[in-house]
Amino acid sequence: MVVVSPSRALRAKISLVSAPLHTVALAVWNHPRFAQIYPQYLFHYHAIIRASVPLMKAARDRALTFSNSDPVAGRLADYLSQHIPEETNHDDWLLDDLAVLGIDRTELMKRIPPPAVATLVGSQYYWIFHFHPVALLGYIAVLEGTPPDIEHVTSMATRSGVPIAAFSTMLKHARLDPYHRDDLDRTLDGLPLTPGHSALLGVSAFHTVHWLSRVIEDAIREPELSVA
Repeated sequence: MVVVSPSRALRAKISLVSAPLHTVALAVWNHPRFAQIYPQYLFHYHAIIRASVPLMKAARDRALTFSNSDPVAGRLADYLSQHIPEETNHDDWLLDDLAVLGIDRTELMKRIPPPAVATLVGSQYYWIFHFHPVALLGYIAVLEGTPPDIEHVTSMATRSGVPIAAFSTMLKHARLDPYHRDDLDRTLDGLPLTPGHSALLGVSAFHTVHWLSRVIEDAIREPELSVA
């Protein structure tokens, strides 16, 4: 019998449902008015990324409350304690990119975050506090599972006329996310997951793919951000 590791099993599940996410991502990169929609795209991603560290802290703290009786919770808390510093201030990187495009960060922070982002992120809080915080690893697996390609990003800057400085967050993640993805996979493979945990990871990942796709679709459709 072939034994499939938890990380490979989760990645396989994600691949089964990821076509719509790839399609909408291509719609952004191939959009005839990319330079005009790109600030809105960054705003939506900022709305997601600003929640990353608070989400991980919530999951870590929740896991610590029952880590003595749950080995998955204990090891999850250890992983998140390591990963939180690695993700700190990434939302500020996006604000810097938007500033390159003339978007005032003070005015940006006054905007109500998109409802699709609230659904995407809010579901994780529900699972963290009302089921098991390991659900967050399904969310992270999607967000960090497909790192940007440096050559593609630099080519897009050239073709679109958007300053390369406005892609700094993507370029940083192109270098960082492969290591974060591999670290997550090692963590998953070291957890004593039950079938219930594995099912929850899949549900969380499926939900993340669906609503992340919706967030990107909304970024394309919504009015353009005004320049300061």
